[in-house]
Formats: sequence, structure tokens, C-alpha cells
Amino acid sequence: MNYKRLIALGFCLKLACSISAAAPPSDYVQIHNGRFELHGKPFVVRGINYFGSWLFPRTIAGDGVEHSTIWTLYHDWDHQKASQDFAFIRTQLRATAVRIGTPARDEFDNLIVYHKWDPWYQPDGSISEGYKKDLVELADAAYANHVRIQFCLIWNLGNEMAKAPDDFAPGGAMDRFYANQVHSIGLALRDHPGVMAFSIGNEVLVNWPINGMHTSAFEGRAAAFKRRRLHELRSIAPFQLLTDDECSSPGCRLWHDPGPEFAMVSDPAEGQDAHPFRIADEIDYLGPHFYPEELMPQDLPGDAFAPKIANAQQKLADYMKVASATGKPVVLDEFGLSPKPASLDPAAYAIHRDEFYRAFIGACEKDGVQGVLSWGALPTFVLRPGDYTVTPSKINPWSPLEVDIQSSARRILFCAPSWDLFVWDAKGDEPLATPSAKALAAVWPKVPLP
Repeated sequence: MNYKRLIALGFCLKLACSISAAAPPSDYVQIHNGRFELHGKPFVVRGINYFGSWLFPRTIAGDGVEHSTIWTLYHDWDHQKASQDFAFIRTQLRATAVRIGTPARDEFDNLIVYHKWDPWYQPDGSISEGYKKDLVELADAAYANHVRIQFCLIWNLGNEMAKAPDDFAPGGAMDRFYANQVHSIGLALRDHPGVMAFSIGNEVLVNWPINGMHTSAFEGRAAAFKRRRLHELRSIAPFQLLTDDECSSPGCRLWHDPGPEFAMVSDPAEGQDAHPFRIADEIDYLGPHFYPEELMPQDLPGDAFAPKIANAQQKLADYMKVASATGKPVVLDEFGLSPKPASLDPAAYAIHRDEFYRAFIGACEKDGVQGVLSWGALPTFVLRPGDYTVTPSKINPWSPLEVDIQSSARRILFCAPSWDLFVWDAKGDEPLATPSAKALAAVWPKVPLP
């Protein structure tokens, strides 16, 4: 089906499904007896992490070198293009949900200072009115296409916190700044059933140089900051669910095995009055990031990769054993197969990625996982076979790779197509679904689309 034909219908649905504070609770995704429901019927969280697609092609260019940024989704906001993307993943992946981030201050400040973008936030941290409007329209576009959004607020929070942790203590400068930001976003979206959930920060609790090998004061400070924001969202937006977005690590035999959300921590600011807690008890569902194996050159020949698939399935079982004791649903908020090096030939990678998706997603359903959100599923650029090569980066020391576009002599960094679940053929204006995409679309077949 050509998804562009659905756009006019999508806009009509938007009008027919007007959003207001009068939306009944049943129009929000809920959890009953440890299972997701929508409109009183079973609901599965199936979809992708979304930051735009080839329909949002803007990059930051200079001297033939281009840098992509996920935040162009907001800066170059286009309601119709987002509606096209949601219609596309709905028809191609049977998607019900997407995960979308909002930026932390430091990463967006560079775009303001060096590229003259409009500020995302006011001086006190509250989100700007223009971007608030974008968030609401983004939720409108998803809802009109029967897709729900999980917003991950303050995306690269951990980087800022590692530099100045005391600023994130109760009453600290960044604690106040982000309290205002989270409050303004929650207030803007609390009456929107298109928003199913919120989390705070992307992979915050483990900062490898600080506490990757041992416990420290960092994870307690970070968890306490997250907990304060979650409690605020619970009060502001009671119909939306809360989740965590931490990176799983089953089998690592460190303090964050199988995931830091299960570790008992306390904020050092509380001193002798500290009350240990764990993030797993503060949320409605567990949202681990699951990249259980890396694909390396030595894994490519023959059946060399098969043991890693079996190991990944065992890691999932180990995580689910601990998670089941909480009685809370599990959604893999990020999921994929990591290539190492990042410049691994996409054609060689794709065969094993497809094999991995077919086997692992089937294990998810068997082990009781209630949703999978694939990482980077939609292509960001039109990269046709033969028109580009992926190589280790020589231009940018901060990038592990560069993509050389042969047909236009243009170089784009940070955008290897290895994660894409849709690929381009020699011609055609829509990418084609890979076997991995088809595996994602086929899982949980007994749960009807809402």
C-alpha cells in the first residue's frame, strides 16, 4: 500500500478524533493486572524510536561535510511529513507506538549558538511556546494515525550531570531548571491521549568512566533527580504512564546487572537521612535498552554468529526473571544489533541482523515481553545501493565512520544505514521493508491493532 494515499485520511481522522481534556481515561494506554490495555482491550507496544526520516532531510553542512542531528525534527517541524511517517510505519510495521526524545540544554545550546536555531527553552528552563506547539502537533499527528508516543524527556541528561552533579542536587541550579522544563512539557501534554508515557533521561544511571565498574555517588544523585521529575509528572499528568529508559546489562556481574533500575541507591545529599530506593519501584513499566550482542567481522562467516543469538536469548531470559518479580510489564524501549566496527559493510551486516531479529523477537513474545521499539528503523537519507560507501572516519575525529555519497560528492557523518529496517532499491520513492521489519510486524499476531 502506498502510504501517501493515507495522508488525506489521516488529516480527516485528526479532525474526527479531536483532542481535549474531555478524553475518557480509556482513551489513554493503561496497565491492568500487569498488562497493557487501550479502550479496555489488550494493547502491545510495537514500533520504533523516531526522530524524523528521509522526509526531514536537513543537515548542518560546511565544506562538503554534513552533520545530521535528531533535533531537526523540532527545528524543521512539518506536521504533514510526520503524518506520512506515522502512516508508513502503521501500514508497514503494524506499529502502535514510537519513542521520541526531547533535548537536554547543553546539546541544544550548540545549535542555538553556532547555527542560530530558535531557543528550545526559556531562561528558567520552561519550554518555548513555539516548541510546545510542535510537541502538541506531534502528538496530534501520531494520534490521528493510531500511534501512541512515549516521550523521553531531557535526552542527554547524563552528560550534563557527570560534569556538575551538585547542580542536580535538590534545589540546585539544574534541578530547578529541569523541574520547570518537565513541568511545562507535562502541562502541555497531560490531556493528550496520543502520549502514552514519559521517562526522564536516556541511559542516565551508568556513566562508564564514573561508575561502570563499581558503585559511586553518581547513580544515587542521578536516580534521585529522575525520581523527583517522575513524581512531578505523576502529579501533573496522571493519565500518562511512567517508564525508565536505562541500558540493560544482564550477565555483566557488576552492580548494574541485569539493569541499574533494580539497584538500591540513595542520594548523597540526604546524608544520614538517606532512604534507599530503586527506580524500578517508581515507574509503571520497565523500559530497558537491549543491545545484547555485537556483530564483529569474525562473526560473519557461516554459522559463527549463531552462539551469540543463543546468548542474547539467555540474557533476555535472565532479565525477565528479575523483572517478573516486580509484576510490571516490560517493553524494550530500544532494541537492535550493534555492528562493531560501526563501518562494517552494511550488506554483510544486514544478513545477520535479519537473522537476529527473527530469532530474538520471537523469544520476546515467548518470554512475556509486551513490546519492542526498534532503534533507528527509518532511513534518514535516501542512500541507494552503489551510490555510497561506509568507511572509518578520517574527517571528523569524533565520528567512528563517514558515509561518502558517490553521486553528489557529499560526505555525511553519523548516519550509517546499518540500523535501518527499510532500504532503498535502485529506484522508487519509498524504501522497502527488510526481513527484520517483517519480523517486527509479525510478532504478537493474536493482539489486534487498536
